Amino acid sequence: YQGKDGHTGQPVNLICNTEIEVVNYPVRNFNKKKLNLDLEYDFNYLAISQWGPRKNFDNLVKWFLEENFDQEVGLVLKTSIKNNSIIDREHTEAKLQSILRRFGGDNCKCKVYLLHGDLSPEEMNGLYQHSKIKALVSTAHGEGYGLPLFEAAYNGLPVVVVGWSGQCDFLYMPDARRKSSKKKPMFASVEYDLQNVQPEAVWDNVIQAESQWAFPREASFKRRLREVRSEYSRFKRNAKKLQKYLISMLLSIYGKEKAY
Repeated sequence: YQGKDGHTGQPVNLICNTEIEVVNYPVRNFNKKKLNLDLEYDFNYLAISQWGPRKNFDNLVKWFLEENFDQEVGLVLKTSIKNNSIIDREHTEAKLQSILRRFGGDNCKCKVYLLHGDLSPEEMNGLYQHSKIKALVSTAHGEGYGLPLFEAAYNGLPVVVVGWSGQCDFLYMPDARRKSSKKKPMFASVEYDLQNVQPEAVWDNVIQAESQWAFPREASFKRRLREVRSEYSRFKRNAKKLQKYLISMLLSIYGKEKAY
């Protein structure tokens, strides 16, 4: 990583020379608990994250509405601004409503659902495996690991996200048809540009001003939403292959008791 000395201003190369071992997050085999979601349409995207600058949530909602204004499709948002309190729910709902009003509100054919509050692991599994939830989508600028992305992947749910940052650890798998060690993306990869973080996202000693994030390209994200719907069987087939690979890989490393 190329940085700058805070005292002299000289460019420096920051390199980690320490050997690192990683214990990855486990695949968890919870029974799913049915959620009584009143989803009008059979095809719905799911987004799970805090509503903050790094998650790029405003663009996710706006781009979905622009792409699907006249389509019979839904977007389920499992989100909050800060916590799971009633006050936070009211603020989150108001923020969402302000975006929806700009797109005609009730005149919009597509649907957006807000899911706010705590869910048990069994309920989360029920969400990933809901018959009307077809794909997990994300416009996040970067992830340390991307737990909802990983949980969606090992539940066999297609994922739409940029091919950069923490999720690259588990959204690729070896391609048996190729002799090279290059891995194949098993998700709907969104094109992106690496740019410096926005000034309002700078957090001293945590998110430095010279740090870079991935900025998903609007046209690419919308195109991927369209492709996942129109070619769903292909993306679902890849998602099931990835699910099988993730489970078998973790079993081989940790054994059944630790992998589940």
